[in-house]
Amino acid sequence: MLFPYHLADMIVKGLRITPFNYYVSVVEKLMQAEKSYDTLPNFTAADCLRLLGIGRNEYIELMNKSRSNRARLFGKRNVRGLLPAVPCDVHIEPWWRVEVGMVLEDDIKMVNEEERKIIDYLIDFGSQTAGDLNYYIVLGLYKKGLIYVDVPITAVDRVQVPPLQGFVMNRILGDYFETLLYKIFVSIDEHTTVGELAHVLDVETELVKQAVSLYCRLRFANKLEAETEQSRMRRHPTWNHQPSPISKDMDITPLTLNLKNSSISSSDLTSDINSPHSDIPDSPVTNSSLKAGKRVAFLFDSTLTAFLMMGNLSPGLKKHAVTMFEVGKLCDESLDSFLNELQKVSVLDAEGEGDARRYFEHAVLLRSTVLSLRKLNSPGLDLVRLESLHSLDEATCQRLLQKKYKLLVSMAPLSKEVRPISSLSPAHLGPAVPEVNSLWFKLFIYHMTGYGPPSLFLIKGTILKQVPRMFLGFSRLLVTAWLHEPAVIPIENISHVNAALQYSPVLIQAYGVHQSAQTSVVAFPFRPDTPTKNPKDENISKLPWKEHPAVHLLSKVLDLEHNCGYLTFANIGVPDFGCPNLDPIVRLSKSNSTHSIGVAKIQKQNSNSSNGSIQPTSISNENFRFNPNKSPNNTENNNSKILEDKEMKLQSPVESHFALTPASSSATSSPANGFISHDCTDILNEELDQLEEGTTLTIEKTTNENGKSVEFTIENTVLVESLLSPTDENINMFSLEGKEALEECGGSGDTVKSEPEIYRGESWTLLDCHFGIPLFDVDANTKICDTIVYGGLTDQSKQV
Repeated sequence: MLFPYHLADMIVKGLRITPFNYYVSVVEKLMQAEKSYDTLPNFTAADCLRLLGIGRNEYIELMNKSRSNRARLFGKRNVRGLLPAVPCDVHIEPWWRVEVGMVLEDDIKMVNEEERKIIDYLIDFGSQTAGDLNYYIVLGLYKKGLIYVDVPITAVDRVQVPPLQGFVMNRILGDYFETLLYKIFVSIDEHTTVGELAHVLDVETELVKQAVSLYCRLRFANKLEAETEQSRMRRHPTWNHQPSPISKDMDITPLTLNLKNSSISSSDLTSDINSPHSDIPDSPVTNSSLKAGKRVAFLFDSTLTAFLMMGNLSPGLKKHAVTMFEVGKLCDESLDSFLNELQKVSVLDAEGEGDARRYFEHAVLLRSTVLSLRKLNSPGLDLVRLESLHSLDEATCQRLLQKKYKLLVSMAPLSKEVRPISSLSPAHLGPAVPEVNSLWFKLFIYHMTGYGPPSLFLIKGTILKQVPRMFLGFSRLLVTAWLHEPAVIPIENISHVNAALQYSPVLIQAYGVHQSAQTSVVAFPFRPDTPTKNPKDENISKLPWKEHPAVHLLSKVLDLEHNCGYLTFANIGVPDFGCPNLDPIVRLSKSNSTHSIGVAKIQKQNSNSSNGSIQPTSISNENFRFNPNKSPNNTENNNSKILEDKEMKLQSPVESHFALTPASSSATSSPANGFISHDCTDILNEELDQLEEGTTLTIEKTTNENGKSVEFTIENTVLVESLLSPTDENINMFSLEGKEALEECGGSGDTVKSEPEIYRGESWTLLDCHFGIPLFDVDANTKICDTIVYGGLTDQSKQV
């Protein structure tokens, strides 16, 4: 635990236990028990580093020395001799108070004449302001343990938190006081007095004063207007040239960073944040005319701080990232320095692709986002970490937000485990409820719009023994475990999903036929110049996304005009025909199969069933007729084209594009998948090459069109005909004519043909919806920021 500085008059004067002696005994017990340095709470470790100069690297070195030292005292390893004998040169401010400790007769023999005079003066006249005494004598007496310093804080004082220096990132599970320190960290600013802060947090003022006093002692905060002009005039001359102590390297451990959703190596986390030659913390703003009033808050999560800290972007940027993570907030007064560091980062500097480029892109777009939001008519912009707000109870968090901010803007997407802010006052541009950040929200928008890839939501403990029928014909799957980021896997690796199902629910979605699906990010609210970004195909940006049927239907249940965010559309390789006779009510179907228990399926459903239960609907070429007088994208037109259900079991919405035989006879007929797999063809070639001479192999292949059976006989020479796709075989469901027509519309080339017209469906289907400002897409980020600043979105948000 931290040294109880508020009880120093009893502990130091009565028990002769100075902070230095206390932390020496703490480190000694840790070393004797061979415990890790990470067992020290953050603020305790920071105070140890300040007084003893022992950080993580120094502690490891001392442990290695103690293990090599075989000297033991009463069965315990003697480590006291390895620890420092005197404190380090600590930082003392002129406005601090100097108190005399327990001074014995033997101590007087160790001091010189000037030091003795100071001790006598303190004994006779009580505590004195440090600035009135000789700086070097005060420092010498402190290192000898004969005096101690007090950091006085009153209820009317205001402080500012600069970028952290000397902070040790160990763990945050400390005692009540350490927990309170984090609550105050995210709540404090230079416009709020200590007394007002205590009222907002509903905490005793004395506890808040003790916490702020510790901040100033550790140099994590600076008191504004600490000295009057009169006190500066009578300050001792030795304080005018007070040397600044060299800041110790900041220690970092992966224990405090939640990196489950980012590919960051833990070895990078132990790197130094500040070099020995790094600059001292930014000076506080001492001007009394600070910008007051309610500000704008940009809400982010720990993933962003991890990107800034681990991307090797710039050494100066890391101290700001540590401040954003540990303090939970970066105030507007520190943003200029932060922006200067971000300006040194360029996407062109990113080597290669993947995570490294992802870090650089987030840093670059974060800078443009901050610059845009600072143009709003407000006194300033604060960057606030959502997890830090979660440390406050709901009522306290609401009071804090209402007092300090007039507008909240969230980044997007947020980590799955983060609970978004549900705030009506102040207005919030971001997720409205926490459920928006869950996988259920995906199923909700699929159900309400009728658009989306074939999706299967499996409960924890489910075991997949075969490929679900709804994914027949697809070669790629998008797999999302609960509270984790999605991953694209080949369909032949679907058995690996069972490992994830042991620990959490899993959402499986179709994600491509021959290759992974192509995606496009579309920002909203929709404006005439709504941009999209797809470097591989510039024609995608010209598509009328606002006219997509999924957008029309989604706008009926979600307010896409008074909020901001982005929709993700995917081209999974087959058209999406939507859901005819869309029923917004969720109905549970009766099933005798135990395999369907706890499984949520998103399929195109026909709600006109006699018993009110969901019946899977077959979609084939006979169901549609093209009317040239009506748009093929019209949902009502689609509904009139659906014919009677063909009584097929468990059929996916796109299965008719792949199934060559009815499901009822699939057990005795040829395979239902007509799409080629080059990998499987190569493997088949190798296996056939290894057959012995004279072996005969017969392959049967039956189609719906003419029921023709084709036989291949393998003898000395192996002749293998590549499996053809339905398009290549000109099966009646597909046609080259339809493929060309669909390609002209930006489609995938898979279409349904009826004689003689073609119905093409939607080539792009809805994949996901997120609210907030994205930091990974340049066009969407620019469009949303411009809409917030210049498009009147903030004015509208006040009325919502």
